[in-house]
Amino acid sequence: MQSIYSPEPLAPDRAHVRAPDRRPWYVRLGEERPIVASGCPESDCAPGAIEAHDVYCRTHERLLPFSTSAPTRTRWLVVNLLRALVCGVFTVSAQTASPLPVTVLAVLTGAAVLGLPLRHYTVGRTVAVVLWALACTVSALTAVTGTHGHRIIGTVSLAVVALAWLGWTGARLTDRADTGRARRARRPNPGDRSGDRAAGMIASGLAVVPAALLLSLLLAQGPSGWLLRLPAVRGWLLVTAVGGLAGALLAALLVGTLDGWGLVDLRTRQAGLPGRPAMLRWTPADRRWHGAPPRSFAGRVQVLVLELRHQLVTAALRCAAFAANVLRLTGHHAAKALVRLANFLYRQAVILLRRARMSLLCAGRVLCRAVRGLVSTVPRGVRVVLLPPAVLVPAAALVPMVAGEITTYLTHGGPGRLGLALLGVLACVLLWTVAWAAFTGEPFARTRDSALRTAGLALPHVVLLTTVGGWVLGLPGTFGHGRIHVGWLTLTLTALVLVFLVRARPDRKPASEE
Repeated sequence: MQSIYSPEPLAPDRAHVRAPDRRPWYVRLGEERPIVASGCPESDCAPGAIEAHDVYCRTHERLLPFSTSAPTRTRWLVVNLLRALVCGVFTVSAQTASPLPVTVLAVLTGAAVLGLPLRHYTVGRTVAVVLWALACTVSALTAVTGTHGHRIIGTVSLAVVALAWLGWTGARLTDRADTGRARRARRPNPGDRSGDRAAGMIASGLAVVPAALLLSLLLAQGPSGWLLRLPAVRGWLLVTAVGGLAGALLAALLVGTLDGWGLVDLRTRQAGLPGRPAMLRWTPADRRWHGAPPRSFAGRVQVLVLELRHQLVTAALRCAAFAANVLRLTGHHAAKALVRLANFLYRQAVILLRRARMSLLCAGRVLCRAVRGLVSTVPRGVRVVLLPPAVLVPAAALVPMVAGEITTYLTHGGPGRLGLALLGVLACVLLWTVAWAAFTGEPFARTRDSALRTAGLALPHVVLLTTVGGWVLGLPGTFGHGRIHVGWLTLTLTALVLVFLVRARPDRKPASEE
């Protein structure tokens, strides 16, 4: 592979990406951003003005796919063989009165319309072509089955699309969560320890709710010719919706509990402990004999009595003081125990309330993050998962109808058939354009401008090929040697071509001679 930084000129119509994307292909779907490295073979072509989904060069109006610097004999031969093949397809369809050749040509045309703008989108191109093939297969199956077969095919297709959307949404949400966790790893937040890992899971659970409800509604109220009613399945879908919502809420609460449990402030107000009471010391009044000891027997007896009374009163007071101190200390310790118990219960209640509040806040934060991720993912999921099948299946259903109208016009003519065929062709082209525009992931304004530019540049080639082919295939039938005659389309396009040729013819006299 030639490097874009090589001094040698690149081959025409080349693109590259800024950095290789290692994510799975289903996550990269709709997010590819190829950068055009080279445009058409012209030397003054500016690749910066060309979008990756452009089919024609914006500066020189040259076809970008398969472009070469100089025309070659092989290229000329291939192009003319393709033109002859297209004319042969219409001839065979008219001679056999079978729309099958035109149907095959229309299917290949749809693949080309889808693949050429997506040629630089590796994943988008592959998915678009495969999805178009599946849509054509479904259309072929519906053509050979009855009403019951239609119901089975419609129900299975609806289930496959729903499962694809749920799978893509879950993968996308997980990828967003991993990307956000890697981005916030440089700025760690203690409150997001589990939130990043669980946000994708919670959002996936929430995504199940609208999907299950919508499927239940479609099975109940959808077209009876294309969907089975299946009341048991509708009941299980309602259970799935409720279970998805309950599971998401429980997961958010669990994550909030894990994240918010250690974030609370453990400090609380505490009641002060009562002070230790002072010891009681009761002392009786000293009524003993304090003078000179008496000499009489009675006096000595009196001194002994006074001393005995003092000792007894002192002992009684000390016993009473001890009992009072014991009671006071017992009450003090009981009061301290009550205060400490009250402080413990109060602290545990406050911490529990704080943790419950913080857990709810963290759960709400994780739930809001999951909802934001889901809301931001749904539009892209609708664009790259739901919109392409929604437009390619009708396009595949229109192809046999358009082929039938074209075959009828080739064999019988008539402006009514021609108008219906042209309307069908226009509808198919519009549906194909919406499909490839959805897979690019670019704003629809850019893809719309590119599609209009491509249509404007390709229309003259189609008109000229149709005009020449109409005369080549219609002249033998006009003289009785075929079923195709020169009809309304060929005559109208011939008149338009002649008008444009006359209006675009340059003046014979130079402007200087006038």
